[in-house]
Amino acid sequence: MVGVKGMLLTAGLGHRMEPLSSAVPKPALDVLGRPLLSSALANLRRAGCEDIVANLHRHPDLVAAAARSEGGGTIVFSWEPDLLGGAGGVAAARSFLGDDDVLVGNGDTWGDLDLAPLLAARADGVAVLALIPHPDPHRWSSIVLGPDGPVTRFLAPGSDDPAERFLFTGFQLLTREVVASLPAGPSEMASLWDTLRRSHRLRGAVVSGRWREAGTPASYRELVVESLGDGTWTHPSATVEGGCRIERSAVGAGCGVARGATLTGCVLMAGAFVGRDSELRDCVIAGPVTVSGEMLVGTLVVPHGRVPLG
Repeated sequence: MVGVKGMLLTAGLGHRMEPLSSAVPKPALDVLGRPLLSSALANLRRAGCEDIVANLHRHPDLVAAAARSEGGGTIVFSWEPDLLGGAGGVAAARSFLGDDDVLVGNGDTWGDLDLAPLLAARADGVAVLALIPHPDPHRWSSIVLGPDGPVTRFLAPGSDDPAERFLFTGFQLLTREVVASLPAGPSEMASLWDTLRRSHRLRGAVVSGRWREAGTPASYRELVVESLGDGTWTHPSATVEGGCRIERSAVGAGCGVARGATLTGCVLMAGAFVGRDSELRDCVIAGPVTVSGEMLVGTLVVPHGRVPLG
């Protein structure tokens, strides 16, 4: 049988994550001591991908370091001086991918998925999308399947349609024929999918497991805080003084919390410091930045400014 290699898409600009992604690239965001991309990387490994390619564009050194920190197998990098888009990124990595089918994962999702149904659905000349029953059709776009699994249409968020809807998880299987047909240069997955759908070569496979997206600063905070449950998490290199109160919050590597500070539902990362008499609720503080003597609610603070999390 044709082998399967992995491709991790980590070259995006992270526009929806701004201004956080200017301080820390989205794939390298800290989730309780692991980079965000680690989840997708682990899913690819569990699906049998021993060799994985990750594409790089923005903050390439930081993203590459985050990927290397996970270890566990071979990973090489495809540098994109000019951003190529999802399909263009796969095309540019063909010299690494060889003549195998390619399991592609987006580096900005989090969860544990059983991708066996995705691999089982592959057939010559097709692409297969890993789907889950849609949790919120008003928030995200939807995919509709026909009998036996072909993708029949895509629906915008909030569309009034009675069909059963599915959500794309960020994982897909591109068979070697599809990979070989990709044009060189910039190209998005949406264009590839539309071409394949019209020729009845785009399919869906329903998979099981936990899935979360982390596309915005608000959803990133929610992911970290939900991962905590009712507890807190402090990196071994963080400094937390006595006399502060920390509830359902994560204090990352190199961060600090001074005596008298209160954190509730917050994420500190990349060297952030919260000084005395600060009271923070539902905030993300990222980078070498200090918040001291303030009361903040639902705020993102980075070295070059602060904005509401929304």
